[in-house]
Amino acid sequence: MHRLLRQTVSKRLTNYNLLRRSITSINRPLTKFSSATLPITPLHTLQTKRATLFKRFMTTYKETPFLQWKLFPDFQKLVNETSPAIAVPVFEKIIEAAKEQFIAIEKTFEPTWDGTIGKLTELENEVSKAYGILSHLNGVKNSDDVRATLEKIQPEFVKLGLMMNQSEPKFKALETLRNTPSAWSQLDAVQQRIIDQTLRGMKHAGIGFASGSAEKARFNQISERLSQLSLLFSNNVLDATKAFKHVVTDKSELTGCSETFLETLKKNGERLGEEGYCITLDYPIYGPFMMNCSNRELREKIYKANITKASEGGINNEPVINEILTLKAEKAKLLGYETPADLSLSVKMAQTLSAAETLLDGLLESSLPHAKQELKDLSKFAEERLNQTTPLQPWDIGYATEQYRKELFKYDEETISQYFAFPKVLQGLFDVANEVLGIQVRELTASEMSEKNITRWHDDVKVFEVAEQGKVKAYFYGDFYSRPSEKRSGAWMDVVTTRFKHQDGEVTLPVAYLICNQAEPQSDKQPSLMKFRDVETLFHEFGHCLQHMMTTVDYPDASGINGIEWDFVEVASQFMENFCSEPEWIDRLSGHYETGEPMPQDMVSALVKGREFMSGLATLRQIHFSKVDLSLHSQFKVPTQEGEPTVFDEDARISKQTILTPRLPEDRFLCSFSHIFGGGYSAGYYSYKWSETYSADAYAAFEEAKAKNGLQGVKSMGKHYRDTILALGGGTPPSNVWKQFRGRDYVDIQALLRHSGLTK
Repeated sequence: MHRLLRQTVSKRLTNYNLLRRSITSINRPLTKFSSATLPITPLHTLQTKRATLFKRFMTTYKETPFLQWKLFPDFQKLVNETSPAIAVPVFEKIIEAAKEQFIAIEKTFEPTWDGTIGKLTELENEVSKAYGILSHLNGVKNSDDVRATLEKIQPEFVKLGLMMNQSEPKFKALETLRNTPSAWSQLDAVQQRIIDQTLRGMKHAGIGFASGSAEKARFNQISERLSQLSLLFSNNVLDATKAFKHVVTDKSELTGCSETFLETLKKNGERLGEEGYCITLDYPIYGPFMMNCSNRELREKIYKANITKASEGGINNEPVINEILTLKAEKAKLLGYETPADLSLSVKMAQTLSAAETLLDGLLESSLPHAKQELKDLSKFAEERLNQTTPLQPWDIGYATEQYRKELFKYDEETISQYFAFPKVLQGLFDVANEVLGIQVRELTASEMSEKNITRWHDDVKVFEVAEQGKVKAYFYGDFYSRPSEKRSGAWMDVVTTRFKHQDGEVTLPVAYLICNQAEPQSDKQPSLMKFRDVETLFHEFGHCLQHMMTTVDYPDASGINGIEWDFVEVASQFMENFCSEPEWIDRLSGHYETGEPMPQDMVSALVKGREFMSGLATLRQIHFSKVDLSLHSQFKVPTQEGEPTVFDEDARISKQTILTPRLPEDRFLCSFSHIFGGGYSAGYYSYKWSETYSADAYAAFEEAKAKNGLQGVKSMGKHYRDTILALGGGTPPSNVWKQFRGRDYVDIQALLRHSGLTK
């Protein structure tokens, strides 16, 4: 049922691969080092002074904590240096230096690997890692200072990326290399793929526009504006979420909520300076409330607040959405594509709009009969056992579903969470990594972090070492608990560093961020108790981390998650969720947080069956999001006058075939649909279902290996998975990766339908 309520939470705040290869930002005119700012002196003197100044400048700007680190940024310093007064001048220097370096490199491009990509790797790595820190802090340590800095700096990074990707010398050198058989044949397959992707990326960045043309100027203007709008959309959602609070003083209004959750609501109120039980819209509060509170009138109020957030007043995202869609359509046309969806899909595994729609239509056909029966059963239960009138309203679904789950499986979510203490779950996750995939993970001690000069942005953050056969392969930061006042909702994996083999042979190890938003520990005696969906989310994001950390690719443009097609990058994450539905692993993950008693077997069975529970409705929900996304980016026309269909009308139109419950006219969910308007899933939300078919088929390979050779078969398949899906990263086309792993070209969609109970 959690799949019915939650948005899929795997999103990265920064498309790190695009940032690496296009370094999305900068083209400001030079000021400090242009000759016009220097006194009139003989040329050789001027050149000497310029060189001296630049050398001193280069040394100074590299000393900033945004750049002066190899694996672990000094967050203790960085948190205090994000105010615009400090950070903006620093980033201006970083950007100016990058421009100077690129202009110098541009004059020396040659049609070889070392003469093109090789010349830019260090520069791109430096700029992207600095920007990555600022973007990361915006997600986990959000403040007015961080926002102001990012809003000021982001357009400049966009200009830098456009300048680098619109470089004619770079494009000509790469194109010559691509079209010279003798030189091309000397490159390995990963290098060839990187060059092909770079050339395609440069075309999509506007290299085809004539220098000084109106088309180029307009394209650059659109690119800069879209980056601003994306940030504005996300900030509006965060502000709207933080702005809403409903305080209940009479406990009887919250009948159905457990004492544990009531205590959480009380502490939520204390945090916000309120006396009473405080309901907010961040998911650790909103989700459990909607599932457990029997007060139908109050559920309706909170539900309507959630679906209308960021849709009114000064933080209304409707005009932001319209401008985003208008500009994306214009940008696609400038690049020669019919629609933004065509542009988006041209760089994905699906390739075409029809391929994505065919998958969604097939899943719709398979899931719709199941969903209708599920809703019929749920409505009957709600009428007979909950005295609810039907048809059920949207604010009834979560509550009725949770009560129905309790009826069928005998356990409520709160009771189940008492067996999922975070430390136990985390150890179980690491056991899966070790025993199935041969990957060892351990938390660094305080003394080890001190020895490595590792600091954190919050005291709750943990740092982990990842090894294979005794050799350290990577590290990652874990920030697991919700902090609504400064941390964005949802969960995501992002990049600190990527694997990179330098020219001197030294290898930079990959480091990742793993960010979740589960409930924090209630006391020293009570650890964070995880809802089952939190457990799945943790496994999901760790899957992303594994793919980034266990790569064997040495080129940063294709190392880890970099360079992987967007609709294949979710395979490794969704694959890991499958272990949460295996009885033997549930036993390993669980244990009562107070007594240590194992989870009752009937509770384990309930969780296993839970994967199929309401899976038809859950699938319809994801199909709805995907179809709306594709429609808005392919056939929808932004209204230009009163009375024309709005984005909400389009959402409602599609809901007639995908949503079985009544649709509210005031539904403005799109105003908080950050995946497609504030994240990277524009015309790509279908990727979740596309990837899920592959991840289910990948897990089926483990089921087959276990049936044939037991645990030894699982370990053998784990190594094979490790050496293909995880190791090859973005260096190999996903179709080739899949063929190497599964031994066939096609994906068997029946595995997903079987796992979801949609074949019965």
